[in-house]
Amino acid sequence: MKILALGLDNSILNKASNLAVRVIEYGNLVEKYNVIVPSAKKEEISLSEKVIAYGSGGGNKLMQFFKIYNLAKKILREEKYNIITVQDQYYLALIGLCLVKKIKLGLEIQVHGFEKYYGLRKLIAKYVLPRASSVRCVSQRLKKQLINELGIKKEKITVVPIFVDTANLPPLQRGIKGGDRLCPTFKGGIRGVNFIFLTVGRLVPVKNISLQIEAMAEIIKKYPKAELWIIGDGLEKEKLKLKIKNLKLDDNMKLLGKKLSEELYSIYGSVDVFLLSSDSEGWGIAVIEAAASGLPIIMTDVGCAGEVIKNNESGLIIPVGDKEKLVESMLKIIEDENLRKKLGVNARLAVAKLPSKMQILELYKKSWEIAQSVIPARHFGG
Repeated sequence: MKILALGLDNSILNKASNLAVRVIEYGNLVEKYNVIVPSAKKEEISLSEKVIAYGSGGGNKLMQFFKIYNLAKKILREEKYNIITVQDQYYLALIGLCLVKKIKLGLEIQVHGFEKYYGLRKLIAKYVLPRASSVRCVSQRLKKQLINELGIKKEKITVVPIFVDTANLPPLQRGIKGGDRLCPTFKGGIRGVNFIFLTVGRLVPVKNISLQIEAMAEIIKKYPKAELWIIGDGLEKEKLKLKIKNLKLDDNMKLLGKKLSEELYSIYGSVDVFLLSSDSEGWGIAVIEAAASGLPIIMTDVGCAGEVIKNNESGLIIPVGDKEKLVESMLKIIEDENLRKKLGVNARLAVAKLPSKMQILELYKKSWEIAQSVIPARHFGG
């Protein structure tokens, strides 16, 4: 089987990147696995005997997508491939659909979430997804959405969670760390040690970090030494800083910026609870990492909620955008040591049940085989 992939992440052009390493593993499953990504510079990088990564070239995004199409068309004319797989359900998916219009090969569309699912993107997704040979998504939640809202046949869908190498996470740290830390402001607490909430993610609107900051303004009325540590970077950084200042939370908040994995893993062992307040999420890698570290989780009902993190069993799940429920859950988890321990232990056990790397690679292969076997008779016009 030969696969041509259209991706968005040009870190693959760096041989030392995590993505390049992963794609080499994909290549080991098939005869050939080549990837085209948008980039300012046109380049060709050989990652292994089976994998070549191509940078499209082009001065802006529109030109880069145009060059991706032309480069893919050239490659397909020179050599027979079995499948095109695309990394999102929007513009790359449309390119993929155009490429297979007259060529007899399968089209796999990967769905990692429905962020920016509005306007032209929504129209494109609703058009291309039903015409795909196979669809690979990261959660059962997304599978249901694909079936119920977009009419995708369930036999075309393969659910493959995003693999997180939890083996590299440090062992649980206890004592005054993690779930055993007690808030200094109530009976039984360790004086001088603050109760720390942690969130990790891009500082963009869909992550709704503002909700956590607003909730902290309520929490410190009862527990003035509680803290929220925010790890990540993005367009909303200055807006969040201003919100923290306006709510007079400077002493309770830490904007720590982006961290390397090694630093992040250490931080997981130094805090009490992990928060995720996203309005939308495909899966939630940071949630999985935090859960694997034994942290209790509070998260909105998105991504892996209900599938890995189950309410009152391996975490606390709240409705999207509900500040009142977030505050209620934060207070509950501060004040109930037994609950923290139970949720932390169960979260770790839940993550341990996720598919191994080899199982995930086999699921990838299964989706490719579906795409290879299902060649739509018509790609356009119904």
